[in-house]
Amino acid sequence: MKRRSSPPTRPRPLLRRRFDTSLPPAVIRARLEDRVCSETSLPPLFVLPSVKESVRLSGPELHGDLHVRLAVSKTALAAFTGNTTEVTIDFRAADKAVVQSVVAAFGPELVEAKVRRPRQEVMGHSVAGHQPNVGHFLAWAARMPSMADHLILESAVDAGFACEFDCFEHIHAAMRALDFMRMVRMEGGIGSACDGDEIPPHLRHPTRQGLTGKAAVVVVHADQKICLNATIDSKPDPAGKRLRIHYGWSSGLQRYVVGWVSDLAPKA
Repeated sequence: MKRRSSPPTRPRPLLRRRFDTSLPPAVIRARLEDRVCSETSLPPLFVLPSVKESVRLSGPELHGDLHVRLAVSKTALAAFTGNTTEVTIDFRAADKAVVQSVVAAFGPELVEAKVRRPRQEVMGHSVAGHQPNVGHFLAWAARMPSMADHLILESAVDAGFACEFDCFEHIHAAMRALDFMRMVRMEGGIGSACDGDEIPPHLRHPTRQGLTGKAAVVVVHADQKICLNATIDSKPDPAGKRLRIHYGWSSGLQRYVVGWVSDLAPKA
């Protein structure tokens, strides 16, 4: 009897909370940095370089960066209530408890407001020149010219944070194989030349295409559902573990969309 493989894990969503406060942005930034450095109940957090009025927190126990944006509100309601600063926090659903602990330090000085769920973007995880895991590596790779022929979605970055695979040269090799398949498709082929003699030996990777049902991962990007109906596996690391890249072909963009990654256990 053929052994049935378990379906890949589902994406973790990107969440957002917004607050109004009368505190100026400089005071909020100072309090956040002081709490990160002095509070022992929080997991290890690091303040990353931020742009303009924002604070970005990262840490080895987080599932993604905590991005705190500070903006001065110019609405009439803000002038009436006295809450002239908007505080917006983007984070992963798995980090709810950490965010709640950070917010609780301000007490009633932060008044929560309703906000729509943000669009998912890779920009939320940019850690320039530093790739401690697959998630950060994919966020970095999404900006490299060598990866310009692929669209790496936020959901792939999300999934990468949970992966333990660390042979990044194998990920590059799998991406180059996707680029070869893209060129085959653009020249009139079907893009599945990995089983043929045309593809160079160093670009041959195990692939699956035309997946349906639970085997095909569905992710959301720019408010649209994208079906990832194909996979390509990296070469194994020294421990025998492989990284599976879930992707699909975009007719409009004429390139492959990488939307999810997952670890594969060593073969028996």
